[in-house]
Amino acid sequence: MSGLRLLASLAAAFTIAKLLDENRRLRAELEARIARELALDEKARRGLGEERHAGTEAMRYPPRHWDEVDEAADESFPASDPPAFNARSTT
Repeated sequence: MSGLRLLASLAAAFTIAKLLDENRRLRAELEARIARELALDEKARRGLGEERHAGTEAMRYPPRHWDEVDEAADESFPASDPPAFNARSTT
């Protein structure tokens, strides 16, 4: 009976060690991802970000649904913006 208890204890210790290692790996991965996101957000806030090319490949968070109309609208930006309007009269 003591052999079975020893085997169960070793299996439990191995499982716990494996879970702790996985937890450490996932935490490191999450911290790295958060650091990258914060750096990108800081660049965007300060206006230091690079221009984004058209298409879902260049998007940080691409939409689930993307069709030709979305692609055309994305490619035409900012040319599709209306001209500025100044309500002041010069006369």
